[in-house]
Amino acid sequence: MVKIAFGMIVFEGNYVLKECLDCIYPHASQILIAEGPVKYWQEQGKTTSKDGTNETLARYRDPENKISIVHGRYSEKDEQCNAYMQFLHDDIDYVWEVDSDETYKHEDIEKVKKLLHDNQYTSVDVRSCSFYGGFDHYIGGFELSTGNFHRIFKVYPGSRWVTHRPPTMGHAITDTLPNKHLDSDRLYGEHGIQMYHYSYVFPNQVYKKIAYYKAKVSMSNCIDDYFNRVYLPWITGDDDKKTAIEEQFNGVHEFKPESRIHAKTLKFDGTHPQPIADNIHALSSEITQQLKNYV
Repeated sequence: MVKIAFGMIVFEGNYVLKECLDCIYPHASQILIAEGPVKYWQEQGKTTSKDGTNETLARYRDPENKISIVHGRYSEKDEQCNAYMQFLHDDIDYVWEVDSDETYKHEDIEKVKKLLHDNQYTSVDVRSCSFYGGFDHYIGGFELSTGNFHRIFKVYPGSRWVTHRPPTMGHAITDTLPNKHLDSDRLYGEHGIQMYHYSYVFPNQVYKKIAYYKAKVSMSNCIDDYFNRVYLPWITGDDDKKTAIEEQFNGVHEFKPESRIHAKTLKFDGTHPQPIADNIHALSSEITQQLKNYV
């Protein structure tokens, strides 16, 4: 079977970080982590995570010595991704990028490993079930578009990240497999595999994410005062309020409606990965506690 190194960049991402690690640890040959702020957060006086991220990483049980962590400060996420590549073993077949708010079902990871082994794909996109305002709704439309989330890449000795947006891997050697891509529609449609992405769940998480995106990523494409105009009234509102917000902004995504298709929420009727399901009551309580800082 193929050997997978999961690569993670994280800064103040202690929301479902432990649950993420619980999902990937049994299936990983390596877990490579680069922790610390990019320039935007350094300009806010940040030098390292202060939200419990470092403590979660330090106390996570690693009986098989799979986890390697580098702490630092980075110009941008391209540099941060490459910071963990120093630990990559030469016998690793694929790097699977995973954010600290992403999880997968155990059986799905095993299915992906078999698909990679049997078909020798060189890259894979995944469908993102991006939860919004809790654990019962996810963003449809725009967020489910094909190719939104590049996650898995064939690697060779000397491979390095070319860019983080979109994630792109470059290789030091020329004797590589022919490019063969598995897109998110086929992965989900034929095999039922998707990423469970808790990316718009916790108020503190969304507040920080949108501040960074507005300043450095989406910028003019980002809805002005998104947190107070969309996220906060949606998460605290009744069904009528939620519907009104989604009608006004053609969904709940931070991109302005004119720059995307609809991004309205859908009711989640599936099951969460086991580490999330096991801790969902405590995670829901954390949402309630964080809301007290804003309401």
